[in-house]
Amino acid sequence: MRFKAFLSLLVYTYLSFFSKTSYAQLFNPIQTRMDVGVAWKDKSLNIGFLYNQYLKLDRKGIFQVGWGVRGSHLRTNTLDYTTAPSELTRGKSGLAINAPLVMQNIDTLQLKTAITSFNFNLGFQLSLFNRLDLGANADILGFALGTRRSGFYLGSSGFNKVDSLNLHRTYQEAGPSGFALQLPQDHVKGTLNSELFARLRITERVAVKVSYLLAVSEYKTNNILVDDNRRFRLRSQMLYVGLSFPINQ
Repeated sequence: MRFKAFLSLLVYTYLSFFSKTSYAQLFNPIQTRMDVGVAWKDKSLNIGFLYNQYLKLDRKGIFQVGWGVRGSHLRTNTLDYTTAPSELTRGKSGLAINAPLVMQNIDTLQLKTAITSFNFNLGFQLSLFNRLDLGANADILGFALGTRRSGFYLGSSGFNKVDSLNLHRTYQEAGPSGFALQLPQDHVKGTLNSELFARLRITERVAVKVSYLLAVSEYKTNNILVDDNRRFRLRSQMLYVGLSFPINQ
């Protein structure tokens, strides 16, 4: 009799635990994933991972907002980094979203890139048919590391009176800007990534992710150059392909 009672209790406990676990998995409002992949274009290569969580905003989980951490390593051959500060590129220190470029203020620093960055990320996605995700995300805040590089500096006006130190056509030491902050247009600071993506689930444990990736990277010279500038930026538009794995399923 005692054995039957014990067996009944054991079965009840098992079924209770199983049903609660199944319910939690079925109605879990937060989805956690790890994306790993590589983006490339011509002379650029961007290897990275994105740990992200998405919160379902509706009962069916179609609309989701997310947050996470992205780590990436950007490496390029010699490319043209151009003047970064908005007060030079747009001629205004305040918000200048529609202001045209001031070409005579834009100098060039030619160098090879090797930057490792870690950033906090925000995103939004639509989850369709329990198989396809369409969305966008952007790095908001973070930092970057990397070795210092020697770059070839070219002033937009060549040799002129403003360049009293004859810096045009000289080699300048520069390193990745440490602090990163997402701001509108040329107000952005540091090394950040953003993407438009599609994620297709092949199995319950594996999905393929394809995206258009915009990688913004920034170097800062040791010396103050023409127009008191030290910051130079590169925007790289790249194709990303990777795999995605659920963590809490």
